[in-house]
Amino acid sequence: MALTVSTASGYDLAGSACPDASLTWFPFDHPYVVRRFVRGLAPRALILIETEIWPNVLREAHRNGAAVVLVNGRLSDKHIGRYQRFGFLFRRVLSHLSAAGMQNEEYAERLKSLGADPARVHVTGNTKFDGVLTEVDPERLARLRSETGLIPGEPVVVFGSTRPGDETLAASCWRTLRDAFLGLRLVVAPRHLERVGEAVSAFDEPVLRRSETAQGRRRGGEKVIVLDTVGELAAFYALATLVVIGGSFYPGVNGHNPIESAALGVSTVFGPYMRNFVDPARELLARGGAVQVERPEGLLPVLMRLLGDSQERARIGAHGREAVLANQGATERNLDLVARVSGLG
Repeated sequence: MALTVSTASGYDLAGSACPDASLTWFPFDHPYVVRRFVRGLAPRALILIETEIWPNVLREAHRNGAAVVLVNGRLSDKHIGRYQRFGFLFRRVLSHLSAAGMQNEEYAERLKSLGADPARVHVTGNTKFDGVLTEVDPERLARLRSETGLIPGEPVVVFGSTRPGDETLAASCWRTLRDAFLGLRLVVAPRHLERVGEAVSAFDEPVLRRSETAQGRRRGGEKVIVLDTVGELAAFYALATLVVIGGSFYPGVNGHNPIESAALGVSTVFGPYMRNFVDPARELLARGGAVQVERPEGLLPVLMRLLGDSQERARIGAHGREAVLANQGATERNLDLVARVSGLG
């Protein structure tokens, strides 16, 4: 299997996640470059992901006898207008598709409207719902509680994958929440560990770093924990009463994954900027499995309401988990589609 990437960060991630794959750079979409690339590789199947519709790549792969399959396909509001302006071109390009597995019916209809053969367009679901934890080992959770001093039954709010501005928002909410709900604990998990110092400085009280507790330090009177370790966010989500998704309250980041907490049955809240996860966010909201606030100053009232209403929290958490489970299986359906049209099964 050959795996192509187009960014340096993608190259690093692919190298660690898929060590057995032949890793190379995706060719610039120029006829001569693509022709040499495809002939040299001689693929039996070309698998494109989401919106990777490259005219020369599709044409040359098809011309060389490879099955061309689009998986986890999406045509967002941002892209569809541009594609429609060049509809005459895309009708010819899409004729080279052997099959397309689209995330939902809306995206499937959009692809058909651009000229794709309806018989080759299928709804296979969104793979983002696959691969998330739906439960965490109870022994691991007990160990985390013991090391961090989080007491069963006491409420915990987790701000996950925070970006600049999010810690200040968390600290602002916390100054009210800590007095309104006795025993409440706050966990803040910066998206990038180099910002841990900035996250800590947002608070006007002692802050406990998770790395310190992992080395044996016991919690004193600290009520705020900053997660400065790698690979533990999902476990802290499982300990949470409420989860707030970072990167979604201010322009520029466009949100992080709300599925991870929803899959664990935890009430999940996010802000208005969720473009990177717009479809999962819409699905959760449609099923009553998450809460979206329109502006940062609207977060505190939502947290106050949810912390004071265990029934509403339970309802949101249950609906969120149901939404994730109902949408799982897309990876397998996409693989089945590839196998059917390529003969690689």
